[in-house]
Amino acid sequence: MERLVVALARLVLLVVMLLGGFAYACRNSLATALLSRALSTGLSCSAPDVQISASLTQARVAPLRCEVSEGPVKAFETSEARLRLLRLRIREAHLEFASVDYRERDVSKVRASASGDVLSALQLRQRLVQSMLDASEMYSLDAPEVSVNKLTAKREGRVELVMHGFKKTMDGPWNRSQAERVECPSDPLLAVRDLDMRVQPRRGSVSAALLIGVQPLGPSARALPLKLEGRQLDSMRPRFSMAL
Repeated sequence: MERLVVALARLVLLVVMLLGGFAYACRNSLATALLSRALSTGLSCSAPDVQISASLTQARVAPLRCEVSEGPVKAFETSEARLRLLRLRIREAHLEFASVDYRERDVSKVRASASGDVLSALQLRQRLVQSMLDASEMYSLDAPEVSVNKLTAKREGRVELVMHGFKKTMDGPWNRSQAERVECPSDPLLAVRDLDMRVQPRRGSVSAALLIGVQPLGPSARALPLKLEGRQLDSMRPRFSMAL
């Protein structure tokens, strides 16, 4: 999905650079054609449709389904994307929902340590480790802010996490991903609140409140502070430590 947003940012800049009288009148069809061409490299997508406002400050992209030929992401699907433009660049992208399907990731060589009562969170730890490694591999300095009301994360078609109030931003040199709450469909006794993941190519961290109970998002759920630290993420044997 990040590749889509970066491609959109570049095409909007190109469209505006090309805008003369005729090009301005045809800005929507021109932007759609340019996006279709941008998505043809390494992606197989449904037909895109881009609408740019007359003021050149907003744009809308129709829902898309894409398959990705390489990298951590196998496929993704988006609702309509609403873009805010400022000074010829995309500053924000907002979606009601999106779904990202990741490729299987082998974590058998990961060196991990843990402290506290983590027995009930071991499966969640593996998913967070995989997510941090995915995010590190996709690290980017030129992606705009992205917010999604509901983001479903899958791995090889299996739903692993459902994130509500998701936001991805740049925080200095960090790619930062946040979610107000996270559901774990495979383990109804677990949920996460206030997820905050920061990554660079070599290191990353996660902080969150882990909720445990019959109704983990209910008022009686037990909340535990969760911290996960990752080092040497770009090596053959990355290191992780988790504390509750």
